[in-house]
Amino acid sequence: MLASAFTLMRAKADFIHQFIRHPRKMGSVTPSSATLCRAMSDSVCWNSALRVAELGAGDGVLTRHLLERMLPQAQLDVFEINAQLADKLRAREDARMQVLTCSAEYLNGEYDAIFSGLPLLSLPPALRDRILRAVFNAIGEDGVFIQFQYTSATQPDLSRYFIWQRQRVLKNLPPAWVYRCTRSYAP
Repeated sequence: MLASAFTLMRAKADFIHQFIRHPRKMGSVTPSSATLCRAMSDSVCWNSALRVAELGAGDGVLTRHLLERMLPQAQLDVFEINAQLADKLRAREDARMQVLTCSAEYLNGEYDAIFSGLPLLSLPPALRDRILRAVFNAIGEDGVFIQFQYTSATQPDLSRYFIWQRQRVLKNLPPAWVYRCTRSYAP
């Protein structure tokens, strides 16, 4: 019991350390709550989601939820530009997961579901637009893009590419919005 509490404290301290070193890349000082991860993963039909991506996986809190829900034959492409966090994700050693240490703007192929915890408002507008365009191009006609944010200020950006619904998750620090986005007309 004491060892698991120590491991949890160490993980949280490491997350805070990464936030202090790269605040614009991390987006939050605390990892996502289990409630937020459930709200995000509940937005997908897991019986048909065979190709999944996660953008800005951080320390892998959401990644664990996704792997638990994914079918054995599904594939998860995880994008994380922080090399230390990417190494931690690779240590998970799940054959269904591939960790890519490049920007989400290089997302390509077709996905059934794309999850993102990227701090969109912290990104330069041109980069934010390239990422959202890449996501738009990568989700299939029936695909879904799940983005969480701490503010609703990204709604105009999301609206340029997607039709969306949102859900408020209060059991998270800070409380978050989960956006379930589907393709709209071509931007």
